[in-house]
Amino acid sequence: MNSLARALAPASIAVLGASDNPHKAGGRPIAFMRQYGFQGRIYPVNPGRAEVQGLRAYASLADLPERPELALVAVGGAEGLKLVEQCAAAGVGTVVVVASGYAEAGEAGRLLQERMLAACRAGGTRLVGPNCQGLSNFSNGAIANFSTIFHEQPGRDGPLAIIGQSGAATQSVYALAQARGIHARYVHATGNEADVTAAELLLETVEDAEVRAVVLYVEALGDPETLARAAARAAARGIAVIGVKSGRTANGQRAASSHTGAMATEDRVIDAFFARHNIIRAVDPYEAVSVAALCIGTPRPRGRNLVVMSNSGASCVMGADTADELGMPLLRFGPEVARRLEQAMPAFSSASNPVDLTGALLNDRALFPGVLEVLAGVEDVHLLMVSFPVAGSGYDVEGYADALARFAAGRGIALAVSAYQEPVREAFARRGLVVFGREREALRALNTYAAYAEGLRRLAARAVAPAPAVPDLPAGASGTLDEAQSLQFLRDAGIATIPFALCEDAEAAVEAARRLGGEVVLKGCSPDIPHKSEHGLVALGLATPDRIREAAARHAETIRALGARHSGALVARMLKGGREMALGARLDPVFGPVVLVGDGGIYLEALKDFRLLVPPFTEAEVAEALSRLRVAPLFAGLRGEPPADLAAFCRMAVRLGEVMLRFHGRIASVDINPVKLMAVGEGAFALDAVIELAAAAPP
Repeated sequence: MNSLARALAPASIAVLGASDNPHKAGGRPIAFMRQYGFQGRIYPVNPGRAEVQGLRAYASLADLPERPELALVAVGGAEGLKLVEQCAAAGVGTVVVVASGYAEAGEAGRLLQERMLAACRAGGTRLVGPNCQGLSNFSNGAIANFSTIFHEQPGRDGPLAIIGQSGAATQSVYALAQARGIHARYVHATGNEADVTAAELLLETVEDAEVRAVVLYVEALGDPETLARAAARAAARGIAVIGVKSGRTANGQRAASSHTGAMATEDRVIDAFFARHNIIRAVDPYEAVSVAALCIGTPRPRGRNLVVMSNSGASCVMGADTADELGMPLLRFGPEVARRLEQAMPAFSSASNPVDLTGALLNDRALFPGVLEVLAGVEDVHLLMVSFPVAGSGYDVEGYADALARFAAGRGIALAVSAYQEPVREAFARRGLVVFGREREALRALNTYAAYAEGLRRLAARAVAPAPAVPDLPAGASGTLDEAQSLQFLRDAGIATIPFALCEDAEAAVEAARRLGGEVVLKGCSPDIPHKSEHGLVALGLATPDRIREAAARHAETIRALGARHSGALVARMLKGGREMALGARLDPVFGPVVLVGDGGIYLEALKDFRLLVPPFTEAEVAEALSRLRVAPLFAGLRGEPPADLAAFCRMAVRLGEVMLRFHGRIASVDINPVKLMAVGEGAFALDAVIELAAAAPP
């Protein structure tokens, strides 16, 4: 058993800085362990007391009758450091430091934390924290955690795990889950993460067969490799991982940095990483728990076909609006299903989706179970949202709840109930059904759950082909490659480029234009000037030798005046028509290679209509990302325009991802803007490219 596994199921726990007061940081863990039935040995350490909370106390770690498997340190500052050093020297497997006053408190605290970590590594001890609330396992009562909420809302073993860098955030998730009747087996808060990360605890947690969903709160992701491994293991075991990553905005990133002392990462990269590994992203603990409730309480959907049912026509209309907004397809009933619905429903209602039960529900007790009986025979129903905006006196709420519970049993349909009135929600919740206070909230959660299920199927079917050979970078290259070098490298790597030639002088440019045929583009080429248009180094639509000579001479003079190196004149075929797209990649300092696909041209940075992907990925995943762009409707062709050759662009993007993986750490960024996306069957071509090499080779 590894050290973290032992930390979650220790045979013995020492509490250093133990308090007789069960409401202090050094007293709560002892009280909790006794309250929740910890069967191991508890050793309070307090040199000023002979007894703590009815247990024999010890003056020091050295006085204990055995070496504890886990130690909790509730003393901060330099004194806490000394206690951790003693634990490490004694060979304690894991130390949980709940005290603060370390890296989060400034330079002096950071130095103490570094010494603490060094001592633990030298002794082979794992360090949780410091400045954390600690570890909790309600399956065995090992509560090395001082959270006050366990006093106020007693814990109970259940199918949820909660892991976070923030103690307050984990408490929020815990409280919200308890309100839904969902209990957590694990509640872990890692604080400063000097050593043990939330990702490591996730990797350990998803090995537990009783866990069905994990809510993960993070402010900074410094261990993406472990998180990726944990997500893959969770997917293999059918455990949903729901991530709340704060710091989604610039202000949020600044707040996260001040909270944890960690560097912020661009939010779109987090989205791409989560999507790559099928981690559900929630905006806050409330949304996370809403989705977790579905993951735990209702079957995983086999598709996205939705049926909305309500006794309110208004709720039906608003449900249809929300479904359309979210891209959830409302199932169209076939003729036989429509006929059976007509028989089950009032004559004045419509046998369509959404299913309007009308006010007849108040007097007709057979109506609701009758409609459910019809739906039970429809194989294509994947998601069902039932809304009761009004259901009080006179309504057979208990009967509706019984009928819906019978319908849900073994049906394989993801089901959510919405009701504004708490007693109505409680009736359905008592039957184990997942309830929400608003239709929109229920539909958003169902949509997220369906996307997660789709992601699992995509992961299972993903077959990323072995990358073909990639040419090496130009010998001796460093810094930024000029455009000709960049385009040539991409062409050799299998990424389609516009036909071009690099010419030493104006006469060579004239000859190159003759070979290319038709109008050409001429650019002044220099590795020192990546943005040529800003300096007038791009000439379009050149068709005569004189114009080509004039542009080449002018560009050479401009480059010399700027004090830059002149690689020559780049002549490229003028490609008309099509749409300008952007394709790029960069080496993220945390997550490694990231590829950008989006609308291109000079307004890319202003409009930000792009998506990020973490390689390796497939052409289908690129196509799905493109479908989410604001310009996506234009790809199909409008007003007589032909549809775009998206397949060609997707191939380019996949190839760029392969290049970035092949040269991991050597290429800092690739900017291909624009890519000219032509009509279907005509391809896509890089018109401009800049490759920036990393300053140093990877370790």
